[in-house]
Amino acid sequence: MNRACTSLELYQTHRASLLSYATRLSGDQAVAEDIVQDVWLLFSRQQIETIAAPLNYLRTMVRNLVITRGRRLALEATAGTDFEIVTAGLADGQVSPEESAASRETMQRIVDAIEALPDERQRQAIRMYHFEGRKLREVGTRLGLSMTRVHGLIEEGMVICDRVRKEGR
Repeated sequence: MNRACTSLELYQTHRASLLSYATRLSGDQAVAEDIVQDVWLLFSRQQIETIAAPLNYLRTMVRNLVITRGRRLALEATAGTDFEIVTAGLADGQVSPEESAASRETMQRIVDAIEALPDERQRQAIRMYHFEGRKLREVGTRLGLSMTRVHGLIEEGMVICDRVRKEGR
């Protein structure tokens, strides 16, 4: 009996903030009311003593139910619709030869811009991070730099690359 009282007190104490949170996420007060009520029904069945952070757990439940509801509504919006109508606006996934050539040209300009960077460590950091998929910590270890410095080098280099990419449009 004590468990139910404790979970009920927690819920009642934080109901207004949960409702506000659900409203912000869903954009609809009525939907938020339903979600917070559903959260209570699910939460009241839990053993609150086993939950490390019950309030965070409640907020996570709210967020998950908002996401689930949004997915269900999106799915229901296409239910019963003709397949041809739904897929008509979707791209077929094929890239035109022109788009492919333009992408290759842009990529080559970016690679050239990286190679033209004056700082060898910056070139290496960008290559290791973006082309080899290494983590910042690993790049820093290999180059003997702090993670902050590696991040700065990569960020500065990416600003240059982004400028080159935009000029190619």
